[in-house]
Formats: sequence, structure tokens, C-alpha cells
Amino acid sequence: MRSFTGVVCLFLLALTSAALLHASLIPTVHLDEDTVKTYQSYVDVFEKSVVDQFNKTGRMWIDSENNGKRNAFEASKPVVEPRRNEDIAHGSIHHFSGAIHINNATIESVRHVMEDYPHYVQIFKPDLGAASGTKEADSTPEDEHFLSKLLLVQSTIWMSVTYDTIYDTHYRRVAKDRWTTRSVALSIKEWKDPKNQTAGTMPEGDDHGFLWKTNTYWFARKRNGGLDLQADSIALSRTNPVGFAWWGTRRSRDAVDKMLRDVQNAIEANRK
Repeated sequence: MRSFTGVVCLFLLALTSAALLHASLIPTVHLDEDTVKTYQSYVDVFEKSVVDQFNKTGRMWIDSENNGKRNAFEASKPVVEPRRNEDIAHGSIHHFSGAIHINNATIESVRHVMEDYPHYVQIFKPDLGAASGTKEADSTPEDEHFLSKLLLVQSTIWMSVTYDTIYDTHYRRVAKDRWTTRSVALSIKEWKDPKNQTAGTMPEGDDHGFLWKTNTYWFARKRNGGLDLQADSIALSRTNPVGFAWWGTRRSRDAVDKMLRDVQNAIEANRK
């Protein structure tokens, strides 16, 4: 008679194998021009409202909260709020906002972490396999412009996906006590084999569609002897296959929560 432990191990192995096989059967899809236009329209509205408002007034979404989220924020714990997570024309938008207060942090300390590309793999592990960034010729002290290459690694018990990506990022000092970043993915190429780079990449926009576009925004302001941080992640994916809705929505939410924690930990580690 097999031991209980042996039966459990065999069951888990079978379950994992079945899940991975199921993931591999997800068909590739094409990114339509209309889908990109709908996504960009959403981004444009966000930038004209949220980004412009912060640049002018320093206001964050957490300022309107007066319940447990506000208390958690003041206690230096990350809080995350969904904005829009729904299917659009042949695609799906995933937008989450997160906020955290970091005691004794400064704009210079968060700026140092954000621009420390040689240490991104350590700061944001295990989500990155490689990272590099170069400052562009048009950079100024008030608007630092970087082009970065990031190897994104997304793995769960269900599946693994790896991407070669290129990001265009601006770090801007919008006021004496406020600072922002705007990072836009210029290119996202999915590896044909997530474990083997030599297999090459799929044609951009003709892949599994788990990540087609992404815009990331950070807002920092000095307050109460520390720093308030807000992160907004807006991503575009395929419409969610049946049973895989968690990949776009849940992982987008968890990514914002993790980014806040990673930056907080990096700032605190640099103070030691």
C-alpha cells in the first residue's frame, strides 16, 4: 500500500502536470489596432486627470480614504485599490492603484532606488531575470530620461512566461516636495520557451496575450517626516480565457502590492 505522503506527492505531480499542459494549450491571439486605441484612450484620461492633478496639487487617492485603508497607510503598510479591470474590444485592461507611507524616507532616497538599474534584479526579485538602463541625451536635472531593458519573469504553479521588454521612463521633479515617474513599455516580446532564450521570441502582438502593453506611474511627496508613495499600474492583456482570469487581475493587484513593498525594503536597506 502506498504511503499517504506518496499518494499526495503523486496527486500534486499529476495536478501540476495537468495545469501546465492546460496552459500550453492556450492559443495565441492577435493584438488589434482598435484594442490599442481603447487602451491608449484610457491612459490619456488617467494622465490628464490623476497625473495632472498630482503635479498641480500633490493630491493622492489615499487622501480621500478615512477607514482602515488610511490607517494601514499611516502605519507604513501597502494598500491597493482596483480602478478598472474588465474586458474591452478584444482585450482587457487591468488598473490598480497602491499607496504606502515610508517613515524617514526622502525624494532622493526613492529616486536612488528607482534609478539603480544594476540592482533591479535584487530589488525586485524574483520578477526580473536581468535589467539595465541608460540615461538619454535629453535628460535634465528636472526631467531625467532613461531607456531600460528588463527581462520579466512571471511564474506560478500553473505556468511560466518570460518577456524581453524595453521601457521609456521619465523621472520628474514637479515641485520642491514632489516627484513623479512615468514608465511606458515600448516593446514586449514573449519568449517561445520561458526557460530557453535561444528558442527566440514570438512576434510582438501575436503571442499568448498575457501582457501586451503596460504603463507604470509613481508619485512621491514629502509629508510628516517621511514620504508618501503612490504606484499606478495600467496593463493591457487578451480577454481572460475561461479559468485564467486570475492571471490578469489577481497578478496585476499583487504586482502593485509587491512593488510598494520592494521599494520600501530597498529604501530601508540603503539606510543601514
